[in-house]
Amino acid sequence: MKHSAIDPATGQPIPANESNRHFPHKYLPRIKCLDCPGKLYTPGPGESVENFEIHLKIRKHRDEVENRLAKEGGS
Repeated sequence: MKHSAIDPATGQPIPANESNRHFPHKYLPRIKCLDCPGKLYTPGPGESVENFEIHLKIRKHRDEVENRLAKEGGS
């Protein structure tokens, strides 16, 4: 979960900081790729989930999955 401020004009999440402390705040879920450390995606309206779907198709991710499967199969 990520703590974010919600811009009242657009309804979109923005990073929470001192300048927008009066904005409404929410904890938003994030999608974590377990095969690619450091990759986090915030689902939401529009392209966020699409970005994760694209991530699943890129070669680097597929290579990481193949490496994990090879290690699991070799154990």
